[in-house]
Amino acid sequence: MSENPDIEGRLEARLVPATTAPFRPYGHLVSASAVDPVHVNAGTALRYDIARIDADTRPGSRLVASVFETAPQALPLVVRLLERHAFSQQAIVAMHSEDFILAVCLDDGQGHPDLATLRAFHFTGGGGVVYRRGIWHTPIIGLGGAGRFFVQSWQAGTTEDCEEQFVGPFVIRAG
Repeated sequence: MSENPDIEGRLEARLVPATTAPFRPYGHLVSASAVDPVHVNAGTALRYDIARIDADTRPGSRLVASVFETAPQALPLVVRLLERHAFSQQAIVAMHSEDFILAVCLDDGQGHPDLATLRAFHFTGGGGVVYRRGIWHTPIIGLGGAGRFFVQSWQAGTTEDCEEQFVGPFVIRAG
């Protein structure tokens, strides 16, 4: 066992493979292989409708598409920050076949993360997720190499778009 005081004795989240059933309380997985394609563009392309993101009803809210680039991180990993989007679902999809981790937990009903519901998911070979509104989660954690991710959510240009909260550190470890 490591003698790193930043890791020892902390709440742990063991990685589990990202599969549909365990992720369901937090949102749904995104995968082109999970849906039937539609022929479009006069038959020259296939369209995979992999996710639907419900509209945010706040005044001035708009759908924002972004590309995130991540630096690789190593396990075990100490996590001190979670974020949530109280008014919007959020889609995160790997643009290549990067492995990545997302740790998630439910809200405690008082606007804080409920670390008793903490789960950490390992995504291999790309794919992604759509978080439900109000789900607390880590920023994208890339593994093995730099990553690029397509991220989409509704934003109104206020601090409510992305709430961040420091938490008592927890450790993500390989399963």
